[in-house]
Amino acid sequence: MAYRKLAFFVEGYTEQQFVKKLLIEIFGEKQISIKIDEIKGGKTIAIKYTTIITPQVSDETQYYVLIYNCNGDSKIKSYILDRRESLIKAGYEKIIGLRDIFPDFTRDDIQEVIKGLNYKLPQKELPIIFVLSIMEIESWFLAEENHFKKIDQKLTSDFISKKFNFNPSIDDSQLIDKSAETLKEIYKSVGKTYKKEKYYIDRTIDSIDFANIYFNVQQRINSLENLILEFEEIFK
Repeated sequence: MAYRKLAFFVEGYTEQQFVKKLLIEIFGEKQISIKIDEIKGGKTIAIKYTTIITPQVSDETQYYVLIYNCNGDSKIKSYILDRRESLIKAGYEKIIGLRDIFPDFTRDDIQEVIKGLNYKLPQKELPIIFVLSIMEIESWFLAEENHFKKIDQKLTSDFISKKFNFNPSIDDSQLIDKSAETLKEIYKSVGKTYKKEKYYIDRTIDSIDFANIYFNVQQRINSLENLILEFEEIFK
């Protein structure tokens, strides 16, 4: 059974679910099987890998995607380096690391973060690419204007623009430093909320219009475009 293999290392549950849903909604016709593992430990504690979702592999499978939930931005690079040799032996052809800038760093630190992630990063045999969500992955949620009305019909782009001086359908959400907090405030204006908890994360991601993400939003949010371009290179 021959299929191409791609590995993702992401910060946490939000990124895990977004990547999974993006794969299914946009590239699902490619017959993708997805496995999700959670990683914990490091330094003084032995690293432990726990499978959260077991993939359904069949004769039709063309791509096998392994998503590692790293439980924190700061661990992504070290976990990639820890797993790199085993992924090479297993026939993976690319590793993509996805992480936020906030809250560990400020906007002024972005170039230093990029340098640090790529410092002494081995690329032979298995390329490693980092994609940064500027400043948080919630900036991508803010930019997908269609999802707001699924949260509440009152949340039109005009309503949001007048109340928050931010129009999700045209403005660059990457300029917002605390996008998760902004998302929460927008929801709060109609009696809803957003939290870094499974129920609220799932509600938002399930409301996202991924066709709009692919055909429109990525054109004005370059950090999201960087991620989708990596997908397209594999799934072409």
